[in-house]
Amino acid sequence: MAHMLQKLPVRPTSGWLLNAFGKPASCKLHTGLNYQQRIILREIEKDELKEKTKIISLLLREDGRKESIKWIQFLLATMPKRCYIAEINSEMIGFVSIITTYLQHPTEYGKFFLVRKDYRKQGCGSKLVCHALNNMKKDHNFMVNAIHQQVSFYEKQFHFKLSTSLNLTFYVGKLNPSALTDDESCSNIKVVPLDEALMSDVVQYDAAIYTAPRPKYLHAWFNCGFTKTYVAIDGEGLVVGYATLSEAETGYRLCPMYANEFHIAKKLLLKVASFINNQQLMFIGPSNNPNLVKMVNQHGMKEIVRCTRMYTKCDIPVPLLKYIYSVSGESHA
Repeated sequence: MAHMLQKLPVRPTSGWLLNAFGKPASCKLHTGLNYQQRIILREIEKDELKEKTKIISLLLREDGRKESIKWIQFLLATMPKRCYIAEINSEMIGFVSIITTYLQHPTEYGKFFLVRKDYRKQGCGSKLVCHALNNMKKDHNFMVNAIHQQVSFYEKQFHFKLSTSLNLTFYVGKLNPSALTDDESCSNIKVVPLDEALMSDVVQYDAAIYTAPRPKYLHAWFNCGFTKTYVAIDGEGLVVGYATLSEAETGYRLCPMYANEFHIAKKLLLKVASFINNQQLMFIGPSNNPNLVKMVNQHGMKEIVRCTRMYTKCDIPVPLLKYIYSVSGESHA
């Protein structure tokens, strides 16, 4: 299929760009690829993107991430502003999608930075990063979530800096029935399905934690057909937490789960447990939130990968970090 795709005109990628310190960062291709195997970079439209979903899923699997096709399709359809692919002989070997957000500072977030395993360490990833940096506004921040093995690549090649605000860990496992208890201090908290809460209150609550309003995304996410959302409401009718379950390839993932207090998070998880029926559950949350660590330890969940947030211009503080038990995907988005 891939080899039959027609090559489109490519915006040339500059050989050099200014890094975060105003100094030139090299974007030259590593030696290793055969001279005849020229990497072609190009932007693709959403219609063509649909055809690439299965390939993107396979690239994610090479990193040990078995993501649901539905989830990938939703994110690609609703979030990216630009998507680039790397090709050799019309065959896709790399991919990146770029999301523009306004988290206190205009920020380009690189999601799904993927390179096929047999083409890694040969310059493809460098060219994709360069292409993304060269095609964004100069005053914008650029942010990625890098797994441990990628940190030195972003530091040495592009002078990205390490975030101190939000670093994410993936936890997976089944819930421990003995840890699913309802705290007596929670008697004034009720957990209801989303359709029994005010959507505007949930959006407002989410904005305070995410640090920017995202009503369009949330409306789409809550109504995409494969999510289930529960809202925690206190005695005064205020939203004090919510949890959205999404179907995963195996079991479910929480994306997100926010709660003002640990006992509220436990109450939300109790409701989640009644729905998932002893299936596997995934958290993607900040390991520097001690309450999240306490929760996953109570349920004997396994840590599978850690991601470090990195940026070019400025870190994005997350003042309500202790409210975050799981985020919407690997970004804080």
